[in-house]
Amino acid sequence: MTSTGRPHTAEQWRVYLAGYSADFFRVADADRLDRLGEERRASGWLGFDGAGEDALAAVEERLGVALPPGYRAFLEASDGWLEMGPFVWTMRTTADVGWLRDLEPDMCDAGDEDDELMARALLVSADADACYWLLDPEDVSDDGEWAAYDWASWYPGLGDRHDSFADLVAAERASFEELNARDGRALEPAGAAELVAEGRRMALQGDAEGAAGRFEAAARKGSGAGRYLAVVVAAFLDPDVHHRIRNDVLGHPHVVEAVGAGRVRAELVPLLLRREPGEWARRLVTQTVGEPGEVPGLPDPPEFAAALEEARELTRGGDAGEAWSVVAAAVPGWHSDDPLRIAPLTLLTDPVLSPLVTAERAAWIVTTPRGDGH
Repeated sequence: MTSTGRPHTAEQWRVYLAGYSADFFRVADADRLDRLGEERRASGWLGFDGAGEDALAAVEERLGVALPPGYRAFLEASDGWLEMGPFVWTMRTTADVGWLRDLEPDMCDAGDEDDELMARALLVSADADACYWLLDPEDVSDDGEWAAYDWASWYPGLGDRHDSFADLVAAERASFEELNARDGRALEPAGAAELVAEGRRMALQGDAEGAAGRFEAAARKGSGAGRYLAVVVAAFLDPDVHHRIRNDVLGHPHVVEAVGAGRVRAELVPLLLRREPGEWARRLVTQTVGEPGEVPGLPDPPEFAAALEEARELTRGGDAGEAWSVVAAAVPGWHSDDPLRIAPLTLLTDPVLSPLVTAERAAWIVTTPRGDGH
């Protein structure tokens, strides 16, 4: 493997692709497995026989250029591929890999700044969902690798630049893993609970960034609790968290199932409806976690609840500055024995107190040690 852990030789590609095949067959849904057929399912291999030296030499002669070593080794390991990722279903072989300008000439005359690159790019993907994998023969590294791009109809232009074909494959594999985890089909579920527990400890210590990293890692392993708690952290740091509530929580039944519909209604739905008050948002909430209505928040510890009531009275009396002082003094003492509670979300949802919580104050709350972490 290279220093980045990417395959470079044909043998390394065989090992890497065998692992990718195993991952795919472990989590693929019935429809995708049926399309592959019984023989493929029995073999557990998404590739083909590797290209021999004669075939590799012939394609290089046809193209008029030596292929980058990593991509050449890929073809040597498997001349073509099925199901490279969520949006790329087959890869071209030595028989049909070619220049984009020859295979898809309309793509090279779109009238934008990418035309020059597109006109010289090598097209290595075949069947895909409105996207193309491209290698740039004029952007070559010291070790001979060509830069790689993914052009997709949903991008404003070319996607991210990758240093090599292997890096592009690795990025697609990471996307495949994350999309499956979001749907509750984790590739490596072991260790998710430990990551959630570690993230909670870090959250209570005020390490919001570290906690978010642990929760996201647990989410990639399929943990609904991890994904939920990652959104809770984001609620204090991201003014646009309503997008994540909609997409990462309400959009994934395994997340709601893991934490309970009542918790979602009490803690996150108010934030969503504040930013997206339209009827469609209420319908989404009703369809996924039930009618929003007036849902009581989850109970806070008595001393914290008493401080919040004092702050409400001060706010109603017009003394917002003193009200915030009371709240700020109470935050370090907030605690909960509930393993899915890591911060006082009440402060973001309470109709009286939430106007006191500016973006800076919200970030302060989640980065201040609380309760057991104090």
